[in-house]
Amino acid sequence: MKIFLCLFLSVAANATTIFIGSNAFDTNNSGHATVDLSGALHPNPRWAPALPGSVWISYGATGDHDDPGYFSPPDGTDVTFTTTFTLTGAITAASLKVMADDTSSVILNGHTLLSANLTHGPACAKGAIGCLLSTEGIFTLAALTPYLVDGPNTISFGVVQVHGSSYGLDFAGSVTTSQTPEPATLALLAAGFLILAAVRPPKLVI
Repeated sequence: MKIFLCLFLSVAANATTIFIGSNAFDTNNSGHATVDLSGALHPNPRWAPALPGSVWISYGATGDHDDPGYFSPPDGTDVTFTTTFTLTGAITAASLKVMADDTSSVILNGHTLLSANLTHGPACAKGAIGCLLSTEGIFTLAALTPYLVDGPNTISFGVVQVHGSSYGLDFAGSVTTSQTPEPATLALLAAGFLILAAVRPPKLVI
């Protein structure tokens, strides 16, 4: 009976983790396609390495000054990059990290989690969100959960050129959900396990 009980508990909830990370499939409102700065184009060598599971992105050759076609967006440039993902079930874990040159706002399902830091520093923004690990924006479960929804979700990054040359965005995160079967399904499973327990072979007595 203990074996069947363990099986029953194991199917009571299914956990699913959705990973999100900046890539060339993210859309932007510049009128140009989003580009990956980790292939033919390159990130600025002063930026921190891209976060695990992501790449630095932009809307053109705005990373490494030595790239063919490199250009510097004028100060005040504000391009919004957007990604969407779908969640199903109760949210049990969530995290997000963001870097940008010069800086970026973060908007989740229409709610501003953080406004762009328009104070220029030695490298990118003076504080979060900038292009170094020391100035990355970190968002925890507590910050994200109030605005995540069961179904389609949209997260946007308004990347602003404050002062200087290179321009780009990098973000990575994940959301874990737990989906519990309907009560009727659980009742059927329980009934099936009880029947199996009832008809188990008798113990051999030697």
